[in-house]
Amino acid sequence: MRKTIVIAALCSFLLCMTAGYSFALRRGEAEKLAAEMESKEVLETRNEINAETELIYQYFYMADRVTKEQKELAPDFLQGLNREQLQSIYNGWQMVLFSPEKVILRCKIEGKSSETYLLGEQDGYLAIFYEDGAKGLHLKEKTEVPLSSLPDGEARQIREGLRVTGEENLTKLLADLTS
Repeated sequence: MRKTIVIAALCSFLLCMTAGYSFALRRGEAEKLAAEMESKEVLETRNEINAETELIYQYFYMADRVTKEQKELAPDFLQGLNREQLQSIYNGWQMVLFSPEKVILRCKIEGKSSETYLLGEQDGYLAIFYEDGAKGLHLKEKTEVPLSSLPDGEARQIREGLRVTGEENLTKLLADLTS
């Protein structure tokens, strides 16, 4: 009799363990499915512009075949827009890339790009380089102004490379630096 009670208790214990395991397994699968559904919803809703989206505007100048870029974070009025909505606003622009992290928009412009110069350092002196589109930087002039004679902040900016657009702006900046 005692043997029967032990066997019955053991069978009851195994039955309870099996039922509990089965219940836990089903509950885990249900939670996993719910989490997958939630992540899909997040992915679908995130395929739009947000505050961290970087907008890159590319201007392609047809005459000299130069591409200039301008980068900025998405302004408030563009946040929440998807690809189709953004394309309707930027009618006439080619959308090269659209993602929540980065959007690249390109337009073609008839005519030449403006001249771009880079103030830098060569042999310890202030040097002027010009940008030649895809060919890179070329030395225009090495001045007689040693960088050591400039204030630390200006000298650091020039060592890092200071971009200037247009001959007029270059002339003004050089006048400020050498006075």
